[in-house]
Amino acid sequence: MTLPRPRVRARTAWTGAAVLVALQLAVLAAWPGAHALMIDLQVYRAGGEHVLHHQPLYAGGVLLDLPFVYPPVAAVLFVPLTLLPLPLLKIFWTALGVVLLVLVVRRSAALVGTVLPAGTVALLVATALWLDPVRTTFYLGQINVVLLALVLLDLTGRPSRWRGAGVGLAAALKLTPLLFVVYLLLVGRRREAAVAVGTFVAATGLGFALAPVESVQYWVRGTFAAANRISDVAATSNHSLDGLVARVLGENVPVYLVLAALLTAAALTVAVRAHRRGDDLLALVMVGLASAAVAPFAWSHHFVWCVPLLVLLTVRHARIGLAALLLVTAAVVTRLPGPEVGPIPATGAISLQPDVYLAGFVLVLAAAVLQPRPNRIMVP
Repeated sequence: MTLPRPRVRARTAWTGAAVLVALQLAVLAAWPGAHALMIDLQVYRAGGEHVLHHQPLYAGGVLLDLPFVYPPVAAVLFVPLTLLPLPLLKIFWTALGVVLLVLVVRRSAALVGTVLPAGTVALLVATALWLDPVRTTFYLGQINVVLLALVLLDLTGRPSRWRGAGVGLAAALKLTPLLFVVYLLLVGRRREAAVAVGTFVAATGLGFALAPVESVQYWVRGTFAAANRISDVAATSNHSLDGLVARVLGENVPVYLVLAALLTAAALTVAVRAHRRGDDLLALVMVGLASAAVAPFAWSHHFVWCVPLLVLLTVRHARIGLAALLLVTAAVVTRLPGPEVGPIPATGAISLQPDVYLAGFVLVLAAAVLQPRPNRIMVP
């Protein structure tokens, strides 16, 4: 059975995209510091400078009092960021993020068997920029969209002996993508899992070779396991299951680990089932969202897998699900910048209730369990 492509008139799509971009520009004009600061990008750049000049990464803040929290190899790979003047680097990083969003939207649509017109792609990208995880990623100069693209484009590209390398590299930069290795093993893609693990090990080895002292500090002395090295686990900025447990029961590692194992098992079960029926985009979305939901600490911008979910719901004409996604993640300004909220306007449901993304993930999980087997979509 053939399902039609999303029917959005070209003029309507381009007009909608233009309006959403104009609204972004209006917000940026009102609060230029919200985007122009890009403080996390500055931390990445500072981490690269510390490695370049053999300065410690984890002894304190690398930029003012802000710590570097990624593995040492990330700082090694951030060294090229030091070659550009900061204003030019900010422009490049923003442009790169937009290009990667376009690629993610197009590839996500292809995975459900449709080719989107340029106007629809533009509208979806403009909409994605108004989802809080994506908006916050851009405002902070975060790396999450890069990691999303690395994993999605790697696992869904043309068959290659190097497939899995993107997952391994993403995991070397931020550990949570390692959950995709488990998924690959469960669905029988063992070679790709091996390539991912090999890439992760090689990248980590590169960190030991070029930053040995920092690598020992991070991997041997346990810096990687300190979930509270940025903020208190119980803080409302932690949107993971661990944050919920800490806020309700206090920091209770055994309870968190048991609940995280159960939630991870449920997500992987749904992902494997989706893969076996040919619904690969849903499978990857489930694993991506789970990697944030069960992490020891998850900022709101870690949930960027809402972008392929946005495409999936749009193509499937799942209006109720799409409305729910926008309701939960839309970056509607709820508090203006000030001393208590920093330079970025607080936005959306996440600023009102810290557990809405976690609850939303559980609802997506339940909906995936209950949904009937989808009809295969054919490209017209």
